[in-house]
Amino acid sequence: MKQFALPPKRRRVLLVCLAGLLLAVCAYCFTGEEPRPLTAEEQQLVGEWSDGNSGITRGFHADRTISTSNRQYVGRWHIEDGKLKVVAWELFELPRSLSLSSIRLSWNSLQRHFEEEKYSWQIDFLDDGRTMTLNHPVDEQHPDGKWLWTKQMDR
Repeated sequence: MKQFALPPKRRRVLLVCLAGLLLAVCAYCFTGEEPRPLTAEEQQLVGEWSDGNSGITRGFHADRTISTSNRQYVGRWHIEDGKLKVVAWELFELPRSLSLSSIRLSWNSLQRHFEEEKYSWQIDFLDDGRTMTLNHPVDEQHPDGKWLWTKQMDR
């Protein structure tokens, strides 16, 4: 039986490449960016919030992810210079049936899943710790330009 052997020069090159790859993976694992701790303002935001109108709540989680109660959107958030900044995208929906319209809706949701939407609002917390406002364009529902949110109590 014939054995396969690399010439010594190629073997050294292969070993150097593998060692470099191993070193790069170890360096990334040990020096990877640690998430910075939540600021006091960000800690206030962690929890489920409702605007009182839509019936849909938004969950701001301690790992800086966001989700909606209707499971339509997910994303990331942080507060910087008094502004709540959110990057969100739709979740992929599987087809509910094998009909052409259901498959088309699923395909559209897959395409939207890769489209990120970015939002930024001025955020202010009221003294009660359970209420916040986000700036909003003035309209009938927001005559003062404030969107009022209430923190849901733990159930």
